[in-house]
Amino acid sequence: MYLTEEDLEMLNGSLKIFRKMYGTLRALEVTEAKADLNSLPVKMRQRYARKDKKDTIYFDIVAEDAISLGHDFYGHDALFKRAYDKSGVIITEEKGKVGSSRIEHSTPVIISDPADRSSYLEKIIEEHGSAGTTMGEVFDFERKKIGESHARVEGCNSSVTLLKDNMIKYSLILNLFTGEVFVAYPGGIFSGDIKIVDTIDDLKNEVTFKRDETLNMLCYSEGSKYENNRKGTHLRHFPQEMNIKSPGGPIRFTYLLEEGKEKVSSVGVIAHNGEKIQESLPNIAVAFFSKGKLWAYKLFCSQEFVNEHRAGKGLTPNLQNSIYNHGLLTNTGLKLEFLNNHDYPSDFRDTTVIAPASNDPAITLLEGMVRRDYAIRII
Repeated sequence: MYLTEEDLEMLNGSLKIFRKMYGTLRALEVTEAKADLNSLPVKMRQRYARKDKKDTIYFDIVAEDAISLGHDFYGHDALFKRAYDKSGVIITEEKGKVGSSRIEHSTPVIISDPADRSSYLEKIIEEHGSAGTTMGEVFDFERKKIGESHARVEGCNSSVTLLKDNMIKYSLILNLFTGEVFVAYPGGIFSGDIKIVDTIDDLKNEVTFKRDETLNMLCYSEGSKYENNRKGTHLRHFPQEMNIKSPGGPIRFTYLLEEGKEKVSSVGVIAHNGEKIQESLPNIAVAFFSKGKLWAYKLFCSQEFVNEHRAGKGLTPNLQNSIYNHGLLTNTGLKLEFLNNHDYPSDFRDTTVIAPASNDPAITLLEGMVRRDYAIRII
């Protein structure tokens, strides 16, 4: 796996977009950021109404614009043309699909969660909004309240993942509290301060992962559908971390990073329990580019629970209805054309598990699931 010159231009362009977006979001006035979509002009309401009918605030709109079409600077739609001299497709949780191109194996596709942890975001605006005038101040208040170690894993975040040639090219995950950006690409997984990062060469800190041998698992399981999916996919064999009620999606891998003096959690395994593709793919990318430090698996669901779904889409599809193929991603790649089957591709969901290769109890359990056809190893 390697990056072409065009891929590298995309990666560096994504970093610049994130740097601009981070400054713009922090500078937003709180009253402006929390404005509900219904309070905005009709044309704006029509343009930014979420495909899944959930509420949208102006903060989400700015993040969405920054990622896709651009907000006072270019977005990935223009970046496709700069890097590849062709159009691409952008898939986000808020807008669904931006770009009319049919997705082929060579189509550049950005999958993004522009503003993850929206409920938490609204909570901290409510709590700290009267004490500060900008979103940057709100983030700083919450960061101080929960501490640096917790801010690293709990912060609201934004992510972009580039897919092309039926492979993951790179993934960027930006912590909106701390400004720490993580980049997963063929060179490894590196982190740095987005405010001073201009290109991938500016990132010198290669991350390290826990070596704890524990089965403790973190996943989303609120609601009966997700709980049934957890049981049906044999995630029930992993003791669930109950103290973290609503973990972030793209940034979930940070619970597997080596910790400092302050221990944040006892998590040794992370899972995406029937969750959307833009929440799980950054974590899959981190595993893919971890140089064998992390392994990942796609799970299957027992017949009695297989009917659980959201918006008409199964939480744990079979391989024919999944973006994954049978076998290791480095050998079999992804099925990008599969995304054409969805009018709203971010509705695609799946159940995946990631654990450090050195976590013998977890890997032993997962390999046992593979032998019984409950799972396949994809990384």
